[in-house]
Amino acid sequence: MGPELIHQLFQSTLTDGFMKYLKNDRLPLIRSDWEGNPYQDGQFRYPDKPFYPSWRKLLKWQLSTNPHKEEKKQDEWRPPRQQRKEDLFTEGDFIAWLGHASFYLQLGKYRLITDPVLYDLPFIPRFVPLPYEVEEMPPLDFILLSHDHRDHCDKKSIQSLFRHHQLRKVLTALKMQDVIGSWINGTPVEEAAWYQVYDLPGGLEVTFLPARHWCRRGLFDFNRRLWGSFLIRTPKQTIYFGADSGYAGHFREIGERFPGIDIAILGIGAYRPAYMMEEIHTSPADATRAFRDLGARYLLPMHYGTYDLSDEPISEPYRMIQQIFEEEDMKDRLLLAEVGEVIRLPVRKNIPKL
Repeated sequence: MGPELIHQLFQSTLTDGFMKYLKNDRLPLIRSDWEGNPYQDGQFRYPDKPFYPSWRKLLKWQLSTNPHKEEKKQDEWRPPRQQRKEDLFTEGDFIAWLGHASFYLQLGKYRLITDPVLYDLPFIPRFVPLPYEVEEMPPLDFILLSHDHRDHCDKKSIQSLFRHHQLRKVLTALKMQDVIGSWINGTPVEEAAWYQVYDLPGGLEVTFLPARHWCRRGLFDFNRRLWGSFLIRTPKQTIYFGADSGYAGHFREIGERFPGIDIAILGIGAYRPAYMMEEIHTSPADATRAFRDLGARYLLPMHYGTYDLSDEPISEPYRMIQQIFEEEDMKDRLLLAEVGEVIRLPVRKNIPKL
């Protein structure tokens, strides 16, 4: 499906200056009262308590002294890493963390990867190397790409995947074709609005869902593309991939709409300073609230330890999430993965109900 056809599928009947509601007309909606994502003057609009990343806040952050500077400097912790690539070639369902927000999932006969960012970023090195090379992974079927930020949508990583794998499709947000179209050798890109279900083969269901975040890759393209999260279901598993999001009411709504989530994959890093980060990322405390709202059985934390993106010491999210779950008597619900570790599904722990 080419980009010209993709864009013809969007509902866009009004002129700029008026609110439009965009969706992919080829995909079903699971929410009857949802017309599509609000879009005005070339920008997607956050429908509940809109916000705009402030240049004033950014300048304040860059010109302020980090109160955690010395602690960060002395913090040499790095996420542990496993390099047993043979575990990827075994049968059964599993998840493997590749670092940051990148996960390799084997669910039934399908293999997926989320937000693949596998190498150093410009001016931001990886703290923990990729556990195995891209060409060493079993064949991949689908990429799930939540939004356009460079720590979630990396050209080098995506091109590397397409050099070594015959991927069937990229599942992503509205207008992301504009970013990735030239990287992927004509592979179909299926774009969705929130609450739309992708067109996939039997045994795999992926729904695009809300997140409180924003998009930008340059200086003048704020919210030109949509952002969101994913609900992944098979006959055996229900997994929620929260992507990037601040804490908001969508977590409770998703939990109510999709009861019985087995694993919630939520970010716990890049939350300091709060005045800059709390609208767009969850801290360990906020991730715990979101986990409870979702009603999930297990929390699998992400978005920490791989890149230095904010003011907190590198090990602080890792320490804090364990402390919170210990204090709230939920330590058996926490899945702290090593980079490269294969987590077998279903997770088998005897845990009480929340």
